[in-house]
Amino acid sequence: MQHRLLMVDDDLKNIKAVKGYLERCGFSLSVCQRVSEAIDILSKDEFALVLLDYHMPETMGDVAASMIRDKFPNQQVAMLSCDLTRDAVKQSLRAGAVDFIEKSSSPEEILKRVQLYCERYDTLLKTIRKSSNRSKNENQKLIESIGLIGQSSLMADLALKVQKLAAVSDVSVLIRGESGTGKERIARALHDLSPRRMKPFIAINCAAIPRELLESELFGHKKGSFTGAINDREGKFSAANGGTIFLDEIGDMPMELQSKLLRVLQERVVEPVGSAISKKIDVRVLSATHKNLQTLVANEIFRADLMFRLNAVEVSIPALRERLDDIEPLVEHFTEVFNKKYGKSKYFQRRTLEILRKYTWPGNVRELDNVIEKHLVECDDVVTPDDIDLSLYQSRDVVPSETKLSEFEELQQKDKIEFIQKTIQQVGTKAEAARRLGIKPTHLQYLLNCRS
Repeated sequence: MQHRLLMVDDDLKNIKAVKGYLERCGFSLSVCQRVSEAIDILSKDEFALVLLDYHMPETMGDVAASMIRDKFPNQQVAMLSCDLTRDAVKQSLRAGAVDFIEKSSSPEEILKRVQLYCERYDTLLKTIRKSSNRSKNENQKLIESIGLIGQSSLMADLALKVQKLAAVSDVSVLIRGESGTGKERIARALHDLSPRRMKPFIAINCAAIPRELLESELFGHKKGSFTGAINDREGKFSAANGGTIFLDEIGDMPMELQSKLLRVLQERVVEPVGSAISKKIDVRVLSATHKNLQTLVANEIFRADLMFRLNAVEVSIPALRERLDDIEPLVEHFTEVFNKKYGKSKYFQRRTLEILRKYTWPGNVRELDNVIEKHLVECDDVVTPDDIDLSLYQSRDVVPSETKLSEFEELQQKDKIEFIQKTIQQVGTKAEAARRLGIKPTHLQYLLNCRS
């Protein structure tokens, strides 16, 4: 199909050059010179991508991008500007721009970026069209094909995307989702369904390893390179050679390591700590985060170039509260698992399932797993509504959503402490509060100790 693009720029010379090149490459371009015109055009026509200049006569590009996204939430907007200052990139990402492309980039580079977002647009269209025509049984089969349980259209759409991406065994994929949604399971499916499935799949949690050891863990080290390095050690990247490496909680990677990871992604080489010799590797890199990387970039704690490199393709896992049709098959699955584990034959009454559907499931599937086990152990043969603590399963906003997590990161010290205290009251423990806020327990305690 011929993709339609909208270019918003007051630089006629640039419009002529970019429009001419992209049209020769098969795109259809509409152009305008003012943001107000762009909004009027978007209200009447549909476009795969808006290319927006950062410096506009009426307003700055970040404000313009925010205006467009507010009116047309699904519209992809990419900045095309000669202003690559940190503030310009920062503000644009905060406003929801999917990319920031330098005007002086080669035509081939601009084409490559535009094609990427047009492919994402195609995926979105196909998803919308197919979702409405599938039965729950068809959804269930699709979801089971990637090793998950469910029957919702959202998860079936995700399964289709995973199948498609698995076949493209070199492209980097960023997996987004709240804690407990199953990011590692999606990463495993991307590997198991790919041509790399006979090679290693290695997962590493960047938040669980002390920062001083993470470089050695990822890239290896030479004997004597630091205190305690008594032998040469192979890093995870080398161990995954030919296969897939999954970097969980990539948003917690220290800045000093991000540049080294960027080199691995760009040049496909690793250099162990203490060595001057680089080693070629062939590894597919999958990463995951429950944080908003754009917010981290805007706050200058994550590299924009690394984010774009990791995020060649993005997979978003919906929260359990967004796909309530999956509650019943998940309960059936976990009930079967725990009955087998404990030698029981218990089950949940249907009226009990309706209560479970009313809960917001802040801990997602992981929390549902724990709740099912708890009730199957504690209750009689049938789990009835009377066995459920109704106050627990009322709709409540216990767990910060991704948006709220980003807001938490931007709060002042005093407000952060109040937010933490409120979360502890709601979830019961500091450890659980830290998990749900996306910070380490030690950092949570440090913030509490800073109380005046």
